[in-house]
Amino acid sequence: MLTEDQVKERVGYLGGSDIAAILGLSRFKTPLQVWGEKTGNLVPEDISHKLQVRLGNKLEATVCDLFTEETGKKVARVNETLTHPKHPFLRGNIDRRVVGEKSVLEAKTTSSWNAKQWEGEEIPQEYLLQTYFYMELGGFERGYVACLVGNQGFHIKTLERDEALQKQIIEKAVDFWTRYVVTGIMPTIVTSKDAGTLYDLFPMGDDGEAVPLDDKAAALIDAIQAMKEDGKALDKQTEKAENELRLMLGEHSAGVTDKYRVTWKNQTTNRVDLKALREKEPTLCAKYAEKSESRVLRINLIKPSK
Repeated sequence: MLTEDQVKERVGYLGGSDIAAILGLSRFKTPLQVWGEKTGNLVPEDISHKLQVRLGNKLEATVCDLFTEETGKKVARVNETLTHPKHPFLRGNIDRRVVGEKSVLEAKTTSSWNAKQWEGEEIPQEYLLQTYFYMELGGFERGYVACLVGNQGFHIKTLERDEALQKQIIEKAVDFWTRYVVTGIMPTIVTSKDAGTLYDLFPMGDDGEAVPLDDKAAALIDAIQAMKEDGKALDKQTEKAENELRLMLGEHSAGVTDKYRVTWKNQTTNRVDLKALREKEPTLCAKYAEKSESRVLRINLIKPSK
């Protein structure tokens, strides 16, 4: 668990939880988000109040105790931050070190919904990369990842030192830091999760003339339009299939197959008639109206001039 000061310091270096993100392999954060936070263009989200984070912090000691009970290996806290000997902007705060071994322990918790992610030899790639990163920083020969999965199980995964992979991780991290963070140059790698990040980085558009876009932009627009057309065709196919199901159900509100249960039930929804409210109570409507700012991306075909 990081202290308040350690959380503030994290903007000045890449930590273990950043590694999968800068490689584009994280479910929780994107390369663009990491860049924005490290360069000061984005304020890191405070997630300390979230229930899953608070539970994870409280259960960390429990997971470590379970690890000791299962393996007989004692563990100890490490209060100092590990720092790469050649690259001081690469740092890490490990959960525990294993006494009597050159090993690190990472303690994790997750809900029962994620049980499959820990079956057999499986381990989420965010934690795998994080642990290998720590092994390189601390010179550890082995890494253990222990995870309490809801009330369904307790898993311990063992990672042996992998020189080639660890070297590659460090090289990628150094490249990201020196190429993007130090220079302030925004990475061009964007993902489907970056819409909110892009709005935070560019919240207001100017009122100037349209800027000329290059061939890459034209190709992107062609691809977007094609995907939208494909999506419309797929939507129509979906609607047709759903209507066929409705016909099969007829007056029945539910049906079952070997694999599925399908329902077609009546539902009553109460909605505010905004048009009537504006006409009959314009003052009240204006009083409770909220103004929100957003940037909407629209693509329109330019008609050729005659």
